Amino acid sequence: MIPQKMTGRVANNWIERGIAVFFTTPALTQARMRRDDASKRCEFVLPSLSGGKGYYVMPWKSIMASITTTLHDRVLFEQIQKNDVDDPIKMRHVTLEVAAKGLAGPRAARKAQEILDSEKHYQLLTTFLLVLQLLKLADLPPNELIAQGIATANAQKRLKAALKDVAVRLNVPQDDLYVRIEALSLLIAPIGLPHAPEPGRLRLLSDDLLQFSGNVRGWTHRMPEEIAHLGEFEAGIADLTNRITTKTMQKVFQQTEALAAMLNAWEKHFNLIRHEVRQLAWMLDGWDYLISVFQDAAGKTEREREAVIADNFSLLPIPPKDQLEIISDQQMSTLSVVQKRWVRANEDWRSGLLDYEQVQRNEGRKAEMR
Repeated sequence: MIPQKMTGRVANNWIERGIAVFFTTPALTQARMRRDDASKRCEFVLPSLSGGKGYYVMPWKSIMASITTTLHDRVLFEQIQKNDVDDPIKMRHVTLEVAAKGLAGPRAARKAQEILDSEKHYQLLTTFLLVLQLLKLADLPPNELIAQGIATANAQKRLKAALKDVAVRLNVPQDDLYVRIEALSLLIAPIGLPHAPEPGRLRLLSDDLLQFSGNVRGWTHRMPEEIAHLGEFEAGIADLTNRITTKTMQKVFQQTEALAAMLNAWEKHFNLIRHEVRQLAWMLDGWDYLISVFQDAAGKTEREREAVIADNFSLLPIPPKDQLEIISDQQMSTLSVVQKRWVRANEDWRSGLLDYEQVQRNEGRKAEMR
């Protein structure tokens, strides 16, 4: 099958843009996966393999016939299919589980398992904080339970009695109250609660975009004008993404602060929060990789930094058109021409030979995930 070439740079919606996949094969680095409308099979959006303008849309079968892929990537694709992955949060979890098997090296395996354990503990913390928030409705000071030790028999007895009282006040069956708290904690753990000791992963990533944009602008002062334009564009998209995600998180926080009202009118509020969290995950999808690449380039030469800015232009997670401030087709076309002059191919399309040094760098980035 001949890959479908497409020249568009900005997607109309999240589904069209696809989900970034943390493959280790250089030619597939941050390829975006989406579902074909007719067959619902996975297809992947790849930057032009010649370094030119445009993108290729390829099914996995065509990729396997054209590119030498790593064992990690073949197993990852199998797990994507098996788990019917359809959003960035599911993709991250499957990616970590595959890395934890050791297919991207022992360092990446240890880091992936550490992250999986940490995120499980963070969800439990989120559940605990939600419960403490509810206890205020039952006039039970949380400090009393904490002072006694939340796991003690007496504290557990008082906790159950207090939650029973809350369920009665909210006119919610007690069993349903527990289920709703757990479902809510699972949903919002990637962001975290405003009063949590530490912010959730997506909130940290959104904050990192401001440091990223500042660093990129700092690099471009001594760079040629054309590459500086690329860097300024990338920094601008990071700033825009941060503004949108910050507003979205505020909407989620407003919902969680009115916890009693949410638990009482459960389906309405839960669906609203689920929509906002999914928007956040889609908006920030792919940025963790780009930030990692720029951090790695901090100690490199000017020429190497210029190449990083050019290479990453094609991987930039540009928001869909309905989320964008005005970007003209002429501006995108001009930037794409500049990027083409600076791009460096990671793999020879004709031979399909792997760049093993780049594979190792990609595996190293998996070991630095957070």
